[in-house]
Amino acid sequence: MTELQQTFLFYTFIYFLIKGGLYVALYVATIVIEKDARQRYAKLRVLLARKRAEEAQRWAGAYRLYYKKYEAAPMPLKQAS
Repeated sequence: MTELQQTFLFYTFIYFLIKGGLYVALYVATIVIEKDARQRYAKLRVLLARKRAEEAQRWAGAYRLYYKKYEAAPMPLKQAS
């Protein structure tokens, strides 16, 4: 094997080594970012559920009056001609 071929094989090995290292690094970074995103999403769901519950409790009286108003007076059905 000539010196030029050995040099080519050495640089090819270095190229694939860097390419594989970059792949592994990006894969690990993706896993870390995904884990953080899932934690943030879970916190957001808890926060939104808490806000919805507080809002429902805050407006419970208004909802009760609204439902009572429209349940007490049913709309009459019109006969189609």
